Amino acid sequence: MNQEMKKKLCKNCNEVKILEEGFYRAGGSWQKYCIPCHNSKRCEYGRTYKYVKRPKGFEKLPEDLRNKILFDISVRITYKEISQKYNIKYKTLLSWKKKGLLI
Repeated sequence: MNQEMKKKLCKNCNEVKILEEGFYRAGGSWQKYCIPCHNSKRCEYGRTYKYVKRPKGFEKLPEDLRNKILFDISVRITYKEISQKYNIKYKTLLSWKKKGLLI
């Protein structure tokens, strides 16, 4: 039998469809549901979690420390003095400033 002529029965809609056009490939075999049924079944299983972005850099600092740093910047204390005062690397402060986190 020719490869194009192979057909398969979908377990969900009970329709016979051409194998290569109507079904997804799964490793060395084929899925048991046709493409439309397979896609509708995928939508049944919703996501049970939501991605929460983890804090990095300036957001990872405690809120009171962030407020102190921002206050020191607003009263015109130099970044060098701030880095020494809070034991934060000077280059890190400058990178936060460049990213717009220290405004």
